[in-house]
Amino acid sequence: MKQVALIVLILGLVFVVNRLVLGQRFGRGGRERRNRIPETSATLQSVKSLTCRFTAAASGSWESGESHVRLKDADTPVSLAIRDIDVHDGTAEIAGGSSFRGGDNVIVKLVGANLHFLDMALNGGLGVVTVFAKETHDGRLQAVYSRAAYVESGPGGSGEPETGQYYGDCEAER
Repeated sequence: MKQVALIVLILGLVFVVNRLVLGQRFGRGGRERRNRIPETSATLQSVKSLTCRFTAAASGSWESGESHVRLKDADTPVSLAIRDIDVHDGTAEIAGGSSFRGGDNVIVKLVGANLHFLDMALNGGLGVVTVFAKETHDGRLQAVYSRAAYVESGPGGSGEPETGQYYGDCEAER
């Protein structure tokens, strides 16, 4: 009985090693599964700092219980500086914008051709900057900056949710 178990184990190991050597994937029912994680962008992986300008915006509000959106070109562009970007450690520092606490570390995540910067403020607000591995012009990279916060009352509280999404681009330093 032990010999049969040993033979089955050896055949199983031969099968696994054979699949690995040939580069075949293990899927259900003999089907190969496609890798769902996109390939990491070399363009974004090498970025060490970004200087961003956002010139168009959309904001949301609620009036009498109904949601509304307002589109506008920014009279004064929103500017952000993102420094000390380390995609391997997942850290960076952001200065500027209305929801980022200057100098604080933010969470950085590079997934495929998207470089995300996430900040959760002490008041519960959320700021997210996403930079895409796609140029606008002169080597600048397309980007979007989103923010959402709600402080009922007290210091810094308007009693209304604050939302916005800004569209622009960033100059990258490698």
